[in-house]
Amino acid sequence: VDAVVWRVDAKMLSLELGGKKRNSADDEEEGKGWSEETESGADGDDVDTEDEEAAAPADAHVKSASEEVTTYCYDAKTGERCPAPTGLTAVMEGGVKYAVDLERGHKTGFYVDQRDNRAMVRALAAGKNRVMDVCCYTGGFALNAALGGAKKVIGVDSSQPALDIATQNAALNGVSKSCSFVNAEAFRHLDACIEAGQAGTYDMIILDPPKLAPNAAAVPRAVPKYVGMNQRAMKLLRPGGLLVTCSCSGAITQRGLLTEVVSAAAASAGRRVTMLGAPRGAGGDQPLDPFYPEGNYLTVIVCRVA
Repeated sequence: VDAVVWRVDAKMLSLELGGKKRNSADDEEEGKGWSEETESGADGDDVDTEDEEAAAPADAHVKSASEEVTTYCYDAKTGERCPAPTGLTAVMEGGVKYAVDLERGHKTGFYVDQRDNRAMVRALAAGKNRVMDVCCYTGGFALNAALGGAKKVIGVDSSQPALDIATQNAALNGVSKSCSFVNAEAFRHLDACIEAGQAGTYDMIILDPPKLAPNAAAVPRAVPKYVGMNQRAMKLLRPGGLLVTCSCSGAITQRGLLTEVVSAAAASAGRRVTMLGAPRGAGGDQPLDPFYPEGNYLTVIVCRVA
């Protein structure tokens, strides 16, 4: 390890602490580009975007144009502050190559917490014909599905900068022929697939949406969105297909709500689900402190949909 990059997202921290969100005019002033998904949920409301676009770094302490995202970089050997990286950084995880934008990408530019779950998807993808990775960001699950043997993988995200890197990542790993990426909001894309007669045609669907419930107060509004997304995915899966559904909302995970979401979605879709093991979480390199329950934020459920 040569350097350690530390990023602080003041906007996300404010949301998690229940702080007041800014209005759309403020967001528009920040500039467009990197963002979390903006989704229209089952109740018709939109999930607020988390737009962020960092300025090109001039030194080791870099802030975005809105002064919301701060990047620090330290020399791993000396601990001294050093210049922050620019452009794309190449990393490898489990033999898979990824290009990561540490400067402008959302949060750290790569969701390291899903490492073990990406490996699981790679194993599950063997022999699959059609796989969809919804809210795919830079293609982590999609790449692993293709490398695992899936014949056709579609990644869906509303951020074009993320999809540009996903496309590059597919080329880096030699799976460009089996991977394609679509710029679309998740709910609208799932609805469009159903309307196009694709119900019952997918072998595996991965749902990894942004934090729909940034704090406890947002849970009642977020749950119908989680249910709606999972219900749509279940309709698209063939009998016996696999659903890998995630929630990175601590307020959902700490209440054990994703299991209830899956059950409600199955009932609404007229499907029957069987969970393949207990709910999963972040990788083993992210241990939990029993004195900090808020650190338990990620839930991943794998189920077979009949």
